[in-house]
Amino acid sequence: MKKILIICLCLLVLTGCSSSDSDKKEENSTNTSSTDSLDDTFYPMVNLGTNIIRENYYKDFYSSDDFQTIGRELQVLATEHFSTSDYYMSEGLQLVKKDKDKLLKRSSDPDEYPYTLQTAKGTTIENVQDPIMVENICEQDLYTKNGTDYTLAGMAIAVILDPTGGGEERMSDDTINSYGKDVIEKLYKYLQSKNDLKDIPVVIGVYQENINSENSYNGKFILSSYCENGSVGKINTLDYDTYIFTSDEAKEADEETESQFSVFKNNLKNAATEAVGVVGYGKYKDGSIQSLKIQLTVSVKTYTELIYMVELAADEIDSRFTGFDCYAIVNDQDGLKAVIIKKAGEDAQSQLLY
Repeated sequence: MKKILIICLCLLVLTGCSSSDSDKKEENSTNTSSTDSLDDTFYPMVNLGTNIIRENYYKDFYSSDDFQTIGRELQVLATEHFSTSDYYMSEGLQLVKKDKDKLLKRSSDPDEYPYTLQTAKGTTIENVQDPIMVENICEQDLYTKNGTDYTLAGMAIAVILDPTGGGEERMSDDTINSYGKDVIEKLYKYLQSKNDLKDIPVVIGVYQENINSENSYNGKFILSSYCENGSVGKINTLDYDTYIFTSDEAKEADEETESQFSVFKNNLKNAATEAVGVVGYGKYKDGSIQSLKIQLTVSVKTYTELIYMVELAADEIDSRFTGFDCYAIVNDQDGLKAVIIKKAGEDAQSQLLY
Protein backbone atom coordinates (compact mmCIF):
# COMPACT_ATOMS: atom_id res chain seq x y z
CA MET A 1 0.00 0.00 0.00
CA LYS A 2 2.83 2.33 0.89
CA LYS A 3 4.43 1.59 -2.47
CA ILE A 4 1.28 2.57 -4.36
CA LEU A 5 0.82 5.82 -2.46
CA ILE A 6 4.41 6.89 -2.88
CA ILE A 7 4.63 6.07 -6.58
CA CYS A 8 1.28 7.45 -7.63
CA LEU A 9 0.71 10.42 -5.37
CA CYS A 10 4.12 11.87 -5.86
CA LEU A 11 5.70 10.27 -8.94
CA LEU A 12 8.82 11.97 -7.79
CA VAL A 13 12.12 10.98 -9.23
CA LEU A 14 15.17 11.91 -7.26
CA THR A 15 17.48 13.63 -9.70
CA GLY A 16 20.73 15.41 -9.19
CA CYS A 17 22.58 18.36 -10.52
CA SER A 18 23.73 20.12 -7.36
CA SER A 19 26.12 20.85 -4.39
CA SER A 20 27.68 23.86 -2.70
CA ASP A 21 30.07 25.99 -4.73
CA SER A 22 32.99 24.28 -3.01
CA ASP A 23 35.33 21.62 -4.30
CA LYS A 24 35.26 19.82 -0.95
CA LYS A 25 33.37 16.53 -1.14
CA GLU A 26 31.27 15.35 1.79
CA GLU A 27 31.81 11.63 2.26
CA ASN A 28 30.19 10.82 5.58
CA SER A 29 26.47 10.56 6.20
CA THR A 30 23.86 8.58 8.09
CA ASN A 31 21.03 10.10 6.03
CA THR A 32 20.11 7.29 3.67
CA SER A 33 16.96 5.81 2.19
CA SER A 34 16.15 2.30 1.03
CA THR A 35 14.35 1.02 -2.08
CA ASP A 36 11.82 -0.94 0.02
CA SER A 37 8.91 1.21 -1.14
CA LEU A 38 9.96 1.08 -4.80
CA ASP A 39 11.82 -1.77 -6.52
CA ASP A 40 15.35 -2.87 -7.32
CA THR A 41 15.59 -0.75 -10.45
CA PHE A 42 16.03 2.26 -8.14
CA TYR A 43 19.15 3.10 -6.16
CA PRO A 44 19.17 3.52 -2.40
CA MET A 45 19.83 7.20 -1.80
CA VAL A 46 22.33 9.01 0.39
CA ASN A 47 22.06 12.69 1.29
CA LEU A 48 25.51 14.28 1.09
CA GLY A 49 24.43 17.84 0.43
CA THR A 50 22.84 20.15 -2.13
CA ASN A 51 24.03 22.56 -4.80
CA ILE A 52 22.98 26.07 -5.75
CA ILE A 53 22.77 25.14 -9.44
CA ARG A 54 19.72 23.00 -8.67
CA GLU A 55 17.59 26.17 -8.79
CA ASN A 56 18.30 26.86 -12.47
CA TYR A 57 17.66 23.24 -13.37
CA TYR A 58 14.25 23.39 -11.72
CA LYS A 59 13.36 26.63 -13.51
CA ASP A 60 14.27 25.10 -16.85
CA PHE A 61 12.28 21.88 -16.56
CA TYR A 62 9.60 22.03 -13.85
CA SER A 63 6.80 22.71 -16.33
CA SER A 64 7.29 19.66 -18.55
CA ASP A 65 7.76 15.91 -18.29
CA ASP A 66 11.48 16.51 -18.84
CA PHE A 67 11.83 17.09 -15.09
CA GLN A 68 10.98 13.47 -14.35
CA THR A 69 12.15 11.84 -17.56
CA ILE A 70 15.70 13.18 -17.38
CA GLY A 71 16.18 12.19 -13.75
CA ARG A 72 14.60 8.75 -13.93
CA GLU A 73 15.99 7.60 -17.27
CA LEU A 74 19.48 8.86 -16.41
CA GLN A 75 19.29 6.51 -13.42
CA VAL A 76 18.25 3.68 -15.72
CA LEU A 77 21.22 4.37 -18.01
CA ALA A 78 23.48 4.27 -14.96
CA THR A 79 22.18 0.83 -13.90
CA GLU A 80 23.69 -0.68 -17.05
CA HIS A 81 27.13 -0.10 -15.49
CA PHE A 82 26.51 0.47 -11.77
CA SER A 83 24.37 -2.13 -9.99
CA THR A 84 21.61 -0.83 -7.71
CA SER A 85 22.64 -3.50 -5.17
CA ASP A 86 26.24 -2.26 -4.94
CA TYR A 87 25.97 1.52 -5.17
CA TYR A 88 24.22 4.42 -3.49
CA MET A 89 23.09 7.45 -5.45
CA SER A 90 23.23 11.07 -4.36
CA GLU A 91 22.48 14.48 -5.78
CA GLY A 92 25.23 15.55 -8.18
CA LEU A 93 27.89 17.20 -6.04
CA GLN A 94 30.94 17.35 -8.28
CA LEU A 95 30.06 19.93 -10.93
CA VAL A 96 29.47 23.17 -9.07
CA LYS A 97 28.64 26.64 -10.37
CA LYS A 98 32.09 27.45 -11.69
CA ASP A 99 32.10 24.14 -13.60
CA LYS A 100 28.71 24.83 -15.07
CA ASP A 101 29.85 28.27 -16.20
CA LYS A 102 32.84 26.77 -17.97
CA LEU A 103 30.62 24.24 -19.73
CA LEU A 104 27.59 26.36 -20.63
CA LYS A 105 28.94 29.86 -21.22
CA ARG A 106 30.79 31.14 -24.26
CA SER A 107 32.79 34.20 -25.23
CA SER A 108 34.18 35.91 -28.30
CA ASP A 109 37.52 34.95 -26.80
CA PRO A 110 37.86 31.16 -27.31
CA ASP A 111 40.45 30.98 -24.54
CA GLU A 112 37.98 32.21 -21.91
CA TYR A 113 35.84 29.04 -21.99
CA PRO A 114 38.00 26.41 -23.72
CA TYR A 115 35.78 23.54 -22.54
CA THR A 116 32.41 25.07 -23.41
CA LEU A 117 29.75 22.75 -24.82
CA GLN A 118 28.19 25.62 -26.75
CA THR A 119 28.95 26.67 -30.32
CA ALA A 120 31.58 29.33 -30.87
CA LYS A 121 30.24 32.85 -31.35
CA GLY A 122 29.60 33.57 -35.00
CA THR A 123 28.50 30.00 -35.73
CA THR A 124 25.38 29.32 -37.81
CA ILE A 125 23.62 25.95 -37.73
CA GLU A 126 20.62 25.32 -40.00
CA ASN A 127 19.98 29.04 -40.43
CA VAL A 128 20.14 29.71 -36.68
CA GLN A 129 22.86 32.25 -35.93
CA ASP A 130 24.73 31.82 -32.64
CA PRO A 131 22.52 28.92 -31.51
CA ILE A 132 22.43 27.91 -27.85
CA MET A 133 22.51 24.16 -28.28
CA VAL A 134 23.01 23.02 -24.67
CA GLU A 135 20.22 24.03 -22.30
CA ASN A 136 21.58 22.53 -19.09
CA ILE A 137 23.32 19.56 -17.51
CA CYS A 138 22.09 17.11 -14.88
CA GLU A 139 24.45 15.13 -12.65
CA GLN A 140 23.90 12.10 -10.43
CA ASP A 141 26.69 10.56 -8.32
CA LEU A 142 27.29 6.90 -7.42
CA TYR A 143 28.96 5.90 -4.16
CA THR A 144 30.20 2.74 -2.52
CA LYS A 145 29.62 2.44 1.21
CA ASN A 146 31.87 1.36 4.08
CA GLY A 147 30.16 1.86 7.44
CA THR A 148 28.98 5.47 7.37
CA ASP A 149 31.66 6.47 4.86
CA TYR A 150 30.89 6.87 1.16
CA THR A 151 33.43 6.88 -1.64
CA LEU A 152 32.66 8.40 -5.02
CA ALA A 153 32.81 5.52 -7.51
CA GLY A 154 30.93 6.78 -10.56
CA MET A 155 28.88 9.55 -12.12
CA ALA A 156 25.95 9.83 -14.51
CA ILE A 157 25.55 13.10 -16.41
CA ALA A 158 22.86 14.19 -18.86
CA VAL A 159 23.68 16.90 -21.39
CA ILE A 160 20.37 18.47 -22.34
CA LEU A 161 20.15 19.77 -25.89
CA ASP A 162 17.65 22.28 -27.24
CA PRO A 163 16.63 20.73 -30.59
CA THR A 164 15.82 24.21 -31.96
CA GLY A 165 19.08 25.84 -30.83
CA GLY A 166 16.95 28.73 -29.61
CA GLY A 167 15.33 29.12 -33.03
CA GLU A 168 11.77 28.54 -34.12
CA GLU A 169 11.99 25.11 -35.75
CA ARG A 170 13.38 21.71 -34.80
CA MET A 171 16.77 20.98 -36.35
CA SER A 172 17.37 17.77 -38.28
CA ASP A 173 18.09 14.54 -36.46
CA ASP A 174 21.50 14.32 -38.14
CA THR A 175 22.50 17.76 -36.85
CA ILE A 176 21.30 17.05 -33.32
CA ASN A 177 22.96 13.62 -33.17
CA SER A 178 26.25 14.94 -34.55
CA TYR A 179 26.27 17.75 -32.01
CA GLY A 180 25.40 15.31 -29.24
CA LYS A 181 28.37 13.10 -30.04
CA ASP A 182 30.67 16.12 -29.95
CA VAL A 183 29.44 17.25 -26.52
CA ILE A 184 30.02 13.78 -25.05
CA GLU A 185 33.66 14.00 -26.08
CA LYS A 186 34.00 17.61 -24.90
CA LEU A 187 32.40 16.93 -21.53
CA TYR A 188 34.56 13.90 -20.83
CA LYS A 189 37.66 15.90 -21.83
CA TYR A 190 36.66 18.50 -19.23
CA LEU A 191 36.16 15.84 -16.55
CA GLN A 192 39.61 14.46 -17.38
CA SER A 193 41.06 17.93 -16.72
CA LYS A 194 39.91 17.76 -13.08
CA ASN A 195 42.32 15.79 -10.92
CA ASP A 196 39.64 14.64 -8.50
CA LEU A 197 37.41 13.27 -11.30
CA LYS A 198 39.78 11.97 -13.98
CA ASP A 199 39.77 8.42 -12.58
CA ILE A 200 35.99 8.30 -12.01
CA PRO A 201 33.99 6.32 -14.62
CA VAL A 202 31.01 8.23 -15.96
CA VAL A 203 27.88 7.51 -17.98
CA ILE A 204 27.15 10.47 -20.25
CA GLY A 205 23.72 10.67 -21.84
CA VAL A 206 22.53 13.23 -24.37
CA TYR A 207 18.92 14.28 -23.88
CA GLN A 208 16.83 16.10 -26.47
CA GLU A 209 14.46 18.33 -24.51
CA ASN A 210 10.83 18.66 -25.43
CA ILE A 211 9.57 21.54 -27.54
CA ASN A 212 6.94 23.29 -25.44
CA SER A 213 5.07 24.60 -28.45
CA GLU A 214 4.39 20.99 -29.50
CA ASN A 215 3.63 19.29 -26.17
CA SER A 216 5.09 18.58 -22.73
CA TYR A 217 6.21 15.00 -23.21
CA ASN A 218 8.35 14.58 -26.36
CA GLY A 219 11.77 14.89 -24.68
CA LYS A 220 14.01 11.82 -24.85
CA PHE A 221 17.54 10.48 -24.48
CA ILE A 222 19.17 10.01 -27.89
CA LEU A 223 22.79 9.03 -27.11
CA SER A 224 24.83 7.50 -24.31
CA SER A 225 28.40 6.46 -23.64
CA TYR A 226 30.25 4.81 -20.76
CA CYS A 227 33.54 6.64 -20.33
CA GLU A 228 36.44 5.31 -18.27
CA ASN A 229 40.24 5.16 -18.16
CA GLY A 230 40.55 8.26 -20.32
CA SER A 231 38.43 6.83 -23.15
CA VAL A 232 35.01 8.02 -24.30
CA GLY A 233 34.09 4.50 -25.32
CA LYS A 234 31.38 3.53 -27.78
CA ILE A 235 28.67 6.15 -28.26
CA ASN A 236 25.34 4.34 -28.50
CA THR A 237 22.30 5.64 -30.34
CA LEU A 238 19.18 5.28 -28.19
CA ASP A 239 15.66 4.63 -29.44
CA TYR A 240 13.22 6.19 -26.94
CA ASP A 241 9.81 7.66 -27.78
CA THR A 242 6.60 8.72 -26.08
CA TYR A 243 3.23 8.47 -27.83
CA ILE A 244 -0.13 9.85 -26.76
CA PHE A 245 -3.19 7.59 -26.92
CA THR A 246 -5.17 7.80 -28.99
CA SER A 247 -3.31 9.38 -31.94
CA ASP A 248 -2.22 8.61 -35.47
CA GLU A 249 1.41 8.44 -34.28
CA ALA A 250 0.54 5.85 -31.63
CA LYS A 251 -1.45 3.79 -34.13
CA GLU A 252 1.45 3.76 -36.56
CA ALA A 253 3.96 2.81 -33.85
CA ASP A 254 1.84 0.21 -32.01
CA GLU A 255 -1.47 -0.63 -33.62
CA GLU A 256 -2.34 -3.37 -31.12
CA THR A 257 -1.97 -1.22 -28.00
CA GLU A 258 -3.65 1.71 -29.71
CA SER A 259 -6.62 -0.51 -30.59
CA GLN A 260 -6.92 -1.84 -27.03
CA PHE A 261 -6.69 1.69 -25.63
CA SER A 262 -9.49 2.82 -27.95
CA VAL A 263 -11.73 0.06 -26.58
CA PHE A 264 -10.71 0.92 -23.01
CA LYS A 265 -11.53 4.58 -23.60
CA ASN A 266 -14.89 3.89 -25.25
CA ASN A 267 -15.97 1.46 -22.52
CA LEU A 268 -15.28 4.03 -19.80
CA LYS A 269 -17.07 6.77 -21.70
CA ASN A 270 -20.09 4.54 -22.29
CA ALA A 271 -20.25 3.54 -18.61
CA ALA A 272 -19.95 7.06 -17.23
CA THR A 273 -23.05 8.99 -16.23
CA GLU A 274 -21.38 12.25 -17.25
CA ALA A 275 -18.28 13.19 -19.23
CA VAL A 276 -15.00 11.35 -18.66
CA GLY A 277 -11.59 12.31 -20.00
CA VAL A 278 -9.17 9.49 -20.93
CA VAL A 279 -5.60 10.19 -22.09
CA GLY A 280 -2.70 7.75 -22.25
CA TYR A 281 1.05 8.24 -22.55
CA GLY A 282 3.05 5.25 -23.70
CA LYS A 283 6.83 5.17 -23.24
CA TYR A 284 8.74 3.09 -25.78
CA LYS A 285 12.26 1.75 -26.00
CA ASP A 286 13.60 0.12 -29.17
CA GLY A 287 10.06 0.08 -30.59
CA SER A 288 8.57 -1.80 -27.60
CA ILE A 289 6.24 -0.29 -25.03
CA GLN A 290 7.76 -0.09 -21.54
CA SER A 291 5.01 1.63 -19.56
CA LEU A 292 1.63 3.27 -19.97
CA LYS A 293 0.42 6.21 -17.89
CA ILE A 294 -3.31 6.92 -18.03
CA GLN A 295 -4.94 10.11 -16.84
CA LEU A 296 -8.64 9.72 -16.06
CA THR A 297 -10.83 12.70 -15.31
CA VAL A 298 -14.32 11.73 -14.23
CA SER A 299 -17.33 13.89 -13.43
CA VAL A 300 -19.16 12.28 -10.51
CA LYS A 301 -21.81 13.41 -8.07
CA THR A 302 -21.59 10.58 -5.51
CA TYR A 303 -18.85 8.49 -3.95
CA THR A 304 -20.60 5.40 -5.29
CA GLU A 305 -20.12 6.66 -8.84
CA LEU A 306 -16.43 7.19 -8.15
CA ILE A 307 -15.95 3.65 -6.80
CA TYR A 308 -17.69 2.21 -9.82
CA MET A 309 -15.50 4.11 -12.28
CA VAL A 310 -12.30 3.12 -10.44
CA GLU A 311 -13.31 -0.55 -10.31
CA LEU A 312 -14.29 -0.54 -13.98
CA ALA A 313 -11.03 1.13 -15.01
CA ALA A 314 -9.02 -1.44 -13.03
CA ASP A 315 -10.92 -4.33 -14.61
CA GLU A 316 -10.37 -2.90 -18.08
CA ILE A 317 -6.65 -2.35 -17.41
CA ASP A 318 -6.33 -5.96 -16.23
CA SER A 319 -7.99 -7.36 -19.31
CA ARG A 320 -6.39 -5.16 -21.97
CA PHE A 321 -2.83 -4.21 -21.01
CA THR A 322 -0.29 -6.95 -20.34
CA GLY A 323 3.47 -7.32 -20.56
CA PHE A 324 4.30 -3.80 -19.35
CA ASP A 325 3.75 -1.55 -16.34
CA CYS A 326 0.54 0.47 -16.37
CA TYR A 327 -0.83 2.99 -13.93
CA ALA A 328 -3.81 5.33 -13.87
CA ILE A 329 -4.32 8.59 -12.01
CA VAL A 330 -8.02 9.22 -11.34
CA ASN A 331 -9.19 12.79 -10.80
CA ASP A 332 -12.69 14.11 -10.40
CA GLN A 333 -13.83 17.71 -10.64
CA ASP A 334 -12.32 18.40 -7.19
CA GLY A 335 -8.90 16.80 -7.61
CA LEU A 336 -7.02 13.53 -7.16
CA LYS A 337 -9.23 10.74 -5.87
CA ALA A 338 -7.63 7.38 -6.70
CA VAL A 339 -4.67 5.56 -8.19
CA ILE A 340 -4.47 2.25 -10.04
CA ILE A 341 -1.22 0.32 -10.45
CA LYS A 342 -0.64 -2.72 -12.63
CA LYS A 343 2.91 -4.06 -12.68
CA ALA A 344 3.84 -6.30 -15.60
CA GLY A 345 2.62 -9.83 -14.90
CA GLU A 346 0.52 -8.80 -11.89
CA ASP A 347 -3.12 -7.85 -11.26
CA ALA A 348 -4.16 -4.22 -11.04
CA GLN A 349 -4.29 -2.74 -7.53
CA SER A 350 -6.48 0.27 -6.74
CA GLN A 351 -6.36 2.75 -3.89
CA LEU A 352 -9.07 5.26 -3.18
CA LEU A 353 -7.55 8.26 -1.40
CA TYR A 354 -10.16 8.48 1.34
